[in-house]
Amino acid sequence: MDLQDKVAIVTGSSRGIGRAIAFRLGEEGCRVVVNYRRNKDLAMETVKAFEEAGGNAIAVKGDVSNYEDCRHIVDETLSQFGGIDILVNNAGIFFAKPFIELDPQDWEHMFRVNVFGMFNMTRCALPHMLEKGQGVIINISSIASSIRNSRCIPHPGRVAYAASKSAVNGFTLSLASELAKYNIRVNGVAPGLTDTDMVRSVPNLPERAKKVPLGRIGRPEEIAEAVLFLIRNDYITGEIIVVSGGD
Repeated sequence: MDLQDKVAIVTGSSRGIGRAIAFRLGEEGCRVVVNYRRNKDLAMETVKAFEEAGGNAIAVKGDVSNYEDCRHIVDETLSQFGGIDILVNNAGIFFAKPFIELDPQDWEHMFRVNVFGMFNMTRCALPHMLEKGQGVIINISSIASSIRNSRCIPHPGRVAYAASKSAVNGFTLSLASELAKYNIRVNGVAPGLTDTDMVRSVPNLPERAKKVPLGRIGRPEEIAEAVLFLIRNDYITGEIIVVSGGD
């Protein structure tokens, strides 16, 4: 896939992994929608840095857990850039809480963002990909999910998070099968511990990082490279790549 002038939406891309993905796509010539939920200043800083590096980006506010917000993100993308070629469902939340302490609101909040958000954005963007006859969807999962790797056993307190990311995997694989005949590819990336604001809150992070076979946590840019690989290769669909340093 030639990425020059392709249009990409990256949700939750004002910082962290999403920001790294947005920048990497911009380096390849994509026009990028930087989505944010609350921090407009950070999103505008990202867009400014993007433009200073020679890229073309806009910032669009929207809570992916809200279907109407997702319609707004898509509408703004079409208004500014005229189409959608790539959707990266990156926006997500994490919290650790023992199952016995989880209440229905915790469970719903986790799924509203991590699963409903993915559905909402995909459902809103897909008609435009179908009309174009091509597209790429990348969903950001996690090694906490039940991926095809017996080493990835979720830690205690992550039932809600692991369940939501397992749903991301099921969504990815099933949708890939359904959309292949339309020349729309769907893949996933499952990061391990990665240097983001969310991961920096993990207790005993330095000790945890030493247990990763490669001896460190990952960088957002390394996740972005995996995303780029899946976008560029026209013969990969229905796959979830683990980027975890062997964890």
